[in-house]
Amino acid sequence: MENILKVQKKAFLKEGPPSLEKRTDLLKRCVALIETHQEKIIKALNQDFQNRSVDEIKISEIDQTIRNILFTIKKLKRWMQPQRRFSSLGTDLLGAKSFLQPSPLGTVGIIAPWNFPVGLIFYPLASIFAAGNRAMVKPSEITPATANIIKEGVEKYFDISELAVITGGPSVGERFSGLKLDHLLFIGSNRVAKKVAAQAAKNLVPTTLELGGKSPTIIGTNANMALAAERILFSKTLNAGQICLSPDYIFVKKDEERNLISELQKAYSKFFPEPNSHNQTSMVNKQHLKRMNSYLSDATKKGAKVESLGKNDDLDRNMISTKIVTEVNDGMDVMKHEIFGPVLPIMTYDSISDVVDYINKNDNPLGLYYFGRSQSEQNFVIDNTRSGGITVNDTMFHILQSRLPFGGVGQSGHGCFHGYEGFLNFSHLKSIYHQTSIDFILAMIRPPRGKAFSLLSKIMKKLG
Repeated sequence: MENILKVQKKAFLKEGPPSLEKRTDLLKRCVALIETHQEKIIKALNQDFQNRSVDEIKISEIDQTIRNILFTIKKLKRWMQPQRRFSSLGTDLLGAKSFLQPSPLGTVGIIAPWNFPVGLIFYPLASIFAAGNRAMVKPSEITPATANIIKEGVEKYFDISELAVITGGPSVGERFSGLKLDHLLFIGSNRVAKKVAAQAAKNLVPTTLELGGKSPTIIGTNANMALAAERILFSKTLNAGQICLSPDYIFVKKDEERNLISELQKAYSKFFPEPNSHNQTSMVNKQHLKRMNSYLSDATKKGAKVESLGKNDDLDRNMISTKIVTEVNDGMDVMKHEIFGPVLPIMTYDSISDVVDYINKNDNPLGLYYFGRSQSEQNFVIDNTRSGGITVNDTMFHILQSRLPFGGVGQSGHGCFHGYEGFLNFSHLKSIYHQTSIDFILAMIRPPRGKAFSLLSKIMKKLG
């Protein structure tokens, strides 16, 4: 992988910043790769997960990823334009010019996760290629079949000087995060991110981290409970809840808790009328299934109540139906860790301020969701919490907005990809100043300095 990085750096220096046409071509090849390998991708994902809903794959891994790339192509020409800035000291009036030129960084590394092993490579790759960079990708070893298909596709559509895929386990990942890249994007857990950031810091490689967290959902004043239940459950059952933005726990008013659970049960029955449906997705492996069961066992031992929304448990396929956990407390593992699966704790509250206080005493989540019709309450939550993003009256949909950046804050990460801000995140905004040829003001600064300099010195303090 060190040799591949050398090849990419050499090509970057030799060829310089790629043209609009070259960047567009790279992005179109990403689309072609996904489209021509769609059936292989679906097969590989079902091999890695044992059962992964084909419709879910098309929605989350295929269609949305292509849509994001095509949006990037559409906007790229405008994004690449230099930004004009006013020059200080009024030198614009004398012919000076100031610009910010978005420039490529060089080679950007991506350490991708297993939960969306296609989308979370090509989604950020759209921003990386748009910014004019080359890329090296380390897919997760937890989904090896999908990683091999991506590698096969990349080797067909790209030269290694443009894009390369490095497969392997944790030792390969450690070496990868220690490369002298120009930027490193890591998508995964907070625990692993600390190791990745420490490795990158040895070479002062800047990082973008997208880390997930315990994304809270608030059922507020006058919420449409039936609609809220369906929208929450859609996200919680999508990919079996193995999503960085999945609703991690719900806050609901005490006297509405049973109503919410009832609506969740109705929604689940509507979504999955047949047990062990192929429309459901399995836990990615036995280890993660065991982790879900350990959360449930720990919660039960400590006084929580567990209710299953369905009868879809199929241990041979690592599949469990969504479990509702009530009467939880902070001493339970299910409230200590990001769940990343089909387990949904419910907490009750009396005052919205108590909810905000609880959210703020914990790590900043990647997403936050509010359901309700009270504008003042909605604004109170938005203004007084800190999260990567917020969706009001739904969950996760802020990531689908092509004109909004996607990223975390605090413990849920930093930096972003997606849209214009993603383009900027993987660019260097190079400051360029063209000096005026008119020299009488500049001459006052140079020695020997006299009365004119003293006057200019006073003026300079007041000029922007």
